[in-house]
Amino acid sequence: MSVTNWPQSAIFLLITSASLLLLFPISHFFSPLLATMIIPLAAFLAAYLLHDRFWWKWMHLCFLPLLLLFSQFNIQAYWYLLALLVCWFVFGRVMISRVPLYLSNRSALEQLAGIVPEQAHFLDVGAGTGTVLHYLAQHRDDLSLSGVEYAKGPWLVGKVRLPATVAWLNADYQSIDLGSFECVYAFLSSAAMPDLWQQAVAQMRPGTLFISNTFVVPDAPADQVIELNDWKDGKLFLWRM
Repeated sequence: MSVTNWPQSAIFLLITSASLLLLFPISHFFSPLLATMIIPLAAFLAAYLLHDRFWWKWMHLCFLPLLLLFSQFNIQAYWYLLALLVCWFVFGRVMISRVPLYLSNRSALEQLAGIVPEQAHFLDVGAGTGTVLHYLAQHRDDLSLSGVEYAKGPWLVGKVRLPATVAWLNADYQSIDLGSFECVYAFLSSAAMPDLWQQAVAQMRPGTLFISNTFVVPDAPADQVIELNDWKDGKLFLWRM
C-alpha cells in the first residue's frame, strides 16, 4: 500500500519520527542551527506530498522549532503530560477520528428547528456540548432527541446542560444504529463524511433525512442546500434517503 494511503495519524508519526532521528546526526556532524533549518523544511515538504489537508505541513514546519524552544525553558515533564490529557479530554481521539470540536452557530440552529420533520426521532452525531439538542429541546417539544459524543469533556458539558428527556450517549457514533432515527444531523469534518455516509446509506430507512453542516459527501450531491449566511459561508446539506 502506498504511503499516501496510510492513515493520516500514521503519516504524522512517520514524519515526526524521521525528524527526530535526523536531529542528532545533523546536529552532531554539522550544526544544531543547520538541523533546525533543514529538518523542518524537509518535514514541511514531506507533509505537502503525503498528507491530505493543508494544515499538516504547517504543523510539521513548526513542530521541531517549538520542541527545541520549549526545551530551553526547563518546564517539568508532567506539564506536557497534563497538556496531553487536557487535549484528550476536550478533543477525544481526534488524531484517529479526524473530527475536531465544531459548534453549530445560531443560524444553523434556527434552520434546523424549521426543517426537522414533525414528531421525528432526531440524532446529532458528534454532538459536542449538546448545543443543537439544547436548542431543539427548547423550540421543538414534538421531537424525540438523542445525541452521541465521544470526547469526555464536551460530553460532560452536555450532561449538565441537557434536560433528562434527551438521550445523551458517551460513545462512538459508528456504534449507533442510524436506522432508529427519522433525522440524523452531523457537523463533523470532510475526513469523516465518506464513512458516515456509507453508514447512513446502509442503515437509514427510505424517506428519512440526513443533514450535514458545512461538509459535503463526495460524489453524492445533496437534494437541498440551505445557506447559513454566516462568516464562514456555512451551509446545511440535506439528503432524502
